[in-house]
Amino acid sequence: MPAVATRHRLRSAALELFVEKGVAETTTRDLAKKAGIAEGTIYRHFESKDELVRDLFQDHYFRFGAELDRIQRETVGDLDAKLRAMIDYMCRLFDEDATLYRFLLLVQHTALPNIRSAPTSPAIIFRDLVSRAIEGGEIPRQDPGLAAAMTVGAIIQPALALIYGSVTGTMSDFAPAIARACAALLRAPQSQKAHPGAPAR
Repeated sequence: MPAVATRHRLRSAALELFVEKGVAETTTRDLAKKAGIAEGTIYRHFESKDELVRDLFQDHYFRFGAELDRIQRETVGDLDAKLRAMIDYMCRLFDEDATLYRFLLLVQHTALPNIRSAPTSPAIIFRDLVSRAIEGGEIPRQDPGLAAAMTVGAIIQPALALIYGSVTGTMSDFAPAIARACAALLRAPQSQKAHPGAPAR
């Protein structure tokens, strides 16, 4: 089997197993069996399971961010229009590729501190969108990093609620309400003086 095809099968198997069983609970033996390869073959492509996790997360996280950046740049209109287009995409991805979305959500807390920052990080895309809206007078002055974090949180929490079964439906069903909530959040009067936040990742 060509090396590229083997790596692809291993990455696909890992994505499914990490979501199904959890990263800690998935062994290299599990990965090899799922991918249909010898266990030792894994180490020809990745030094460890942790490196495989980082590789998967970083690749998909930055591609996710790049698509969000494309959408917000190509969407004609004000902040509301751009937010709606970006949120529509995020909700559609959840509905169409639940395994990938769940992987990004469930692994982010351990993976984010170990990856390099990049202009296509989703956090940076949202922060820059907020910054431009502030500069354009569309929303009150505020800490762009904090505002972006709260906006992303308003998108992620419904997804987690769906994953854990506390709400029913689809993310696409929720997209209009989430977009309205995010727009309202960004327009809420700010009671504290805006200040630069920590670098987004």
